[in-house]
Amino acid sequence: MTLRRALWVLLFSILVPCSGVSFPGGVASAADLAPGGGAVVIADALNLRAGPGVENPAVDVLPSGTTLRLLAGPTDDIWWRVTDGSRVGYVSGQWLAPAEPPVDAAFDLDLPLPYHRQMTSIWCDPADIQSWIEYDQGRPMGDSAAVQQKIWEWELSHNAGFTEDQWDASPYAVASAAHQWLPDRGFNHFIYDDPVAATDTIGWLLANPKYGEPSIALIWRGDHYILVRGIRATTDPFKNPDARVLGVYVMDPNQAGRSWLGEDRYIPMSDWVNSFLTPVSYLTPHTGLPGDPWQEKYVTIQRDWGNEGPTLGGRVDASPGSYQAPSQ
Repeated sequence: MTLRRALWVLLFSILVPCSGVSFPGGVASAADLAPGGGAVVIADALNLRAGPGVENPAVDVLPSGTTLRLLAGPTDDIWWRVTDGSRVGYVSGQWLAPAEPPVDAAFDLDLPLPYHRQMTSIWCDPADIQSWIEYDQGRPMGDSAAVQQKIWEWELSHNAGFTEDQWDASPYAVASAAHQWLPDRGFNHFIYDDPVAATDTIGWLLANPKYGEPSIALIWRGDHYILVRGIRATTDPFKNPDARVLGVYVMDPNQAGRSWLGEDRYIPMSDWVNSFLTPVSYLTPHTGLPGDPWQEKYVTIQRDWGNEGPTLGGRVDASPGSYQAPSQ
């Protein structure tokens, strides 16, 4: 997105906190729209958001007449996840009318994870784990502050020998906490030399019916943990090893942060590997020491092919084939 375009999106989201302007009549009801079908924007301009709700950041503005494919919804009887064939996000159905959908042959998978914001400025990983546990167990864990406090305390006591000031918390600690709360699943920290290979494996885990799980990614040079909850790809990456990932859906727990990505932000692959899934650096505060196993690597926390729990060395340059050959 150009700087001028980004400034327009920001200004529009401030001046128009609701989702659309103009066209007070002719609004479609939820019954007029259906997942897999099409719609056209009937507002002068419509915010495309990074999640279902006006609290989620606007990532772009769709002009009147834009045709959309309805990927999922409606959340709260209002919010539809849509694409125009390239951009993906959420819009209010109040400003849509039924129409023929644009061509969209992409494989699209976005897990219905419960959202939890982090309860302190540094509890991003406990919030990620809380959402992951509740998704797997199908029930709430209770008060978020108490849940995240317990997860955080576990991480600090299983921090691979690092102090909180050195790593808050290390990838090993995050994998250890995930394994502690979901011991029959098996988790590890994964270390990659290539962000595309890392994302391909994440996509395979999401699409594989045996797993169907999100992954936690360490982004922005090791500054922040987020959940990768879905993908878009040229075809099903589980069924076709030649599938190319087009982008990822992420859940960011740092709702209070100025850089909050949203509950369900779609990030195209080029942006993901160049600006988000970047190598870990100890120059980022509280992100390790020179020579530790994660420095200058791309790091995730994923389901493991065993259920013994994480190892200090983690898994290095794993691929879908690693899961199919568990002796590796």
